[in-house]
Amino acid sequence: MTFEQLKYIVTVEKFGTLKDAAEHLHITLSALSQGLNKIEAELGLTLFQRNRTGSTITKEGRIIVAQAKKILFALDDLYESAEVLQNKLTGTLKVASIPGPFFQLFATAQQMKSIYPDINIQIREQNSQTMLEELKSEKVDIALAVYNHEDLEKYLDLAFTKIQDCEVFIVAHKDSPVIQGGKVVTEELGEQPVILFDDKIVIATMNEMKRVFGRNDIVISVNNPHIVQQYVEENKAYTIGLDLTFNHSQRFMQDMSSVKIDFLTEIPTTHSFGIVTKSNRHETQLMKEFAYRLKKDFQEQQPNLTETSL
Repeated sequence: MTFEQLKYIVTVEKFGTLKDAAEHLHITLSALSQGLNKIEAELGLTLFQRNRTGSTITKEGRIIVAQAKKILFALDDLYESAEVLQNKLTGTLKVASIPGPFFQLFATAQQMKSIYPDINIQIREQNSQTMLEELKSEKVDIALAVYNHEDLEKYLDLAFTKIQDCEVFIVAHKDSPVIQGGKVVTEELGEQPVILFDDKIVIATMNEMKRVFGRNDIVISVNNPHIVQQYVEENKAYTIGLDLTFNHSQRFMQDMSSVKIDFLTEIPTTHSFGIVTKSNRHETQLMKEFAYRLKKDFQEQQPNLTETSL
């Protein structure tokens, strides 16, 4: 039995038909069929029930394919370990982050790139709930996200490494009537325009404020955090967000007033920020190396870095 034949059965299980599997493997349908026959003959087992509509994996086939995946993953690890030892690590890594910690993330990526020049690291800003969903579907490899106990219960297949607690704040231009004398003017919350980064925590906080202080008819929700910052800088609106988002922009905050939201009782205003990965996913050496360096870099700033699980 060869590694190539192991790839055959893993690919057939993934695509469900010999035709699609053969196209993915760039081999002929005949070569794939013969390869499967050889494996089944060698093992003395029927791995797939084949018919006109496709190939259905058998109970025995599921066990064998699971073992085949472990072997192929181990082979990948072997080659990647050799690349690490030669500083020749390659591959693409997809990383997502909430606005704010982006600069620390970028610094870690630059450090990795200087050591392994052939790697490709793709970084984008997203809201936390999108990141968590994309981690599940493996569209994202590593995420820097904000989460709470509800997320820990919902995403049991994700691993959360807490970096720090974060608080929800109201931020407004120093000339805005929303914050005066270091305190929120609650009667202005429903009167002044508010612009929000489209995030579950932020939207939930805004909805609770509407319920408590009255409806606000001018609410702008955007996916671009830089538009939020621009509107607030120009005193066109106030915003709601997490302290770690604002703390990374000292120039922006120098003309702003901010107040912690500690006057709501129905929803939490303290949340967790950390590194999130998919716990049951096979991690490449690139993923392991980057996650390790990212944790190390943040740990130097936050010594109490802890794994969170239920």
